[in-house]
Amino acid sequence: MIQSVLVTLIVLLCAAYWLQKMAPATLMPFWRALASVLRTTHVLPRLRARAEQLAMPPLPRTGCGSCRNCDGSKGGGCH
Repeated sequence: MIQSVLVTLIVLLCAAYWLQKMAPATLMPFWRALASVLRTTHVLPRLRARAEQLAMPPLPRTGCGSCRNCDGSKGGGCH
């Protein structure tokens, strides 16, 4: 019984991890609800801050911020 619960928990955590990586918009309601609960109970402030951060949609990256090779020391550029 305990093994089944542990395996189910591990599978759910792995699924949530990959879902957050591939489609973060699907977990935004969960993060928003978790942040709300933690805000009202005043516990775990660091987790609440992280949940609030994950609950907001990411800003689109434009310009040189969206490329890795903007470093002038390597002679590279964005284009």
